[in-house]
Amino acid sequence: MARRKLAAALFAAAAIATSTIGINGTAAAHTDGTTGATGILSSEAARQPSLTADQMANAVAPKTARSASAAASLNCAYYYVCGMGANGNRFDYTTCGTTYTLPNLVGWGSLHNNQTPGTRAHFYDVNGAWMFSIDAPNKNDVYWTPVWYVIAC
Repeated sequence: MARRKLAAALFAAAAIATSTIGINGTAAAHTDGTTGATGILSSEAARQPSLTADQMANAVAPKTARSASAAASLNCAYYYVCGMGANGNRFDYTTCGTTYTLPNLVGWGSLHNNQTPGTRAHFYDVNGAWMFSIDAPNKNDVYWTPVWYVIAC
């Protein structure tokens, strides 16, 4: 049953059109200048509704922020979306449909969506407004400071 739900979620995520980042500096990603190569999505075609007050109030917070050397590479297990800020705080989330509070990520850092191909993770600001999404399997560098919430898929 869980595999059917996962397959349905993946199929729905794969059906959404893609584009590249371009938000007035509030969320940024390093790109190589090619369209769609980064997996970061910020266009109207990928836009998600803002989080509700209930979603933000009930967001799952990490028990403790896992910390690592800021220079350490981000190893991300299969089925997970992972990220690490310049301060070394990191996250590893996998449960679809759950809103997670990010563990105080600041500055530029890594983002890796290593979930099943076609799965899309969504990222939101402090007010619950959608900022960008990333399709699996993709990696990128992201400016984490304005990002507060994530829904893994």
